[in-house]
Amino acid sequence: MIIPAHLNFFQITACGLHKRDSEDSFGIDAAETFQLIYDWVAGKPLEDTIPWDPATGRSGTPKCYCHDVYKCDDSGEYLFVLWKSEGQGGGSILGAQATAPTGNSQVIEYTENYRGKKVIWGHPAYYWIVPALNTVISVKFENSVCDSTMLQDWVSKCITNRVTHPNKVRTETDAGFVRFAFTTPDKNPLVKYSYRFDVHLRSLSTEAAEMTDLAHRITHVVRRETIRLQGGTDDRAGWVKMFDQVPYLPTKPKAKTRQVEVRAEAKPSTKEIKEIIEKFARESRKRSDWDNVGFETDSGTVWVDRYRLHETVHVNKSSSATVMSASDMHAQLAKNRDRLLKSIQKDEALLKKREKAAKAA
Repeated sequence: MIIPAHLNFFQITACGLHKRDSEDSFGIDAAETFQLIYDWVAGKPLEDTIPWDPATGRSGTPKCYCHDVYKCDDSGEYLFVLWKSEGQGGGSILGAQATAPTGNSQVIEYTENYRGKKVIWGHPAYYWIVPALNTVISVKFENSVCDSTMLQDWVSKCITNRVTHPNKVRTETDAGFVRFAFTTPDKNPLVKYSYRFDVHLRSLSTEAAEMTDLAHRITHVVRRETIRLQGGTDDRAGWVKMFDQVPYLPTKPKAKTRQVEVRAEAKPSTKEIKEIIEKFARESRKRSDWDNVGFETDSGTVWVDRYRLHETVHVNKSSSATVMSASDMHAQLAKNRDRLLKSIQKDEALLKKREKAAKAA
């Protein structure tokens, strides 16, 4: 059965140990991060692959587990099939066997009268990790989800709460922050580091014709934001408070928010446009969402999500498989690897060239 898979590309913008207020990394890069997590989840029951206490939970944060994982030894790439836990309900919600080891959990479709083995209801989330390019690629099917915030949280908590770190001592402050100290002779054991893992959506290459054309046509940068009006301290920015004095713009008596749109004249370069897109683009923004950033052009406003880097590939999925295995998914993507990663390889090469020139200057 051939089905479409929609890919979004993320740049790993931070991964590793950092001193406070420093952008320099001191170990646990992307390759080490995912090797540590790969070793930790291997053979564990699904229910034990959540890196925080599921009983205590955290309000508004979905529970996340590892359903399956595959590592390609030749390329150093990984394919993670995470499991986003969601409450019971109809539709396409699925149940993964809670006590089965990673990669062996059977999946069933939701039924109201289910009485079988313990399952965790939710949906799969597929992520292709390419450490050599500092890249994460989400793979979206009709019955799967993508949640980059959940991914960042899960990876960070795996490293800080679960995995074993060779030559590093883990400590926790009174405020609950996790710190790491090196124990090898050539490192200062008194220096404390915190772990960070962040990703941003990648945009089209700055050399792409579409990006160059956009740069020529932009007249303004547009930002839409929802401003909180009530609820304690008025912490609105000064420019927002000015609207309170403008006639004909009164807020509704019980309104708690105001939707504000600001347009500023600008002629950003392709590099600056790329930075704006990658900072503000979202992988699944709803059309009804007000908050957004875009560019005013001679033909109207275009929003940053339009220029995120994305692809669609068609994969061969077994009709009997409710969820694709990590190894099968990677094999399908690897067939198109050169085409899918070509633009990222060019961007990474250009970035390294600029960094080298900056150091030489």
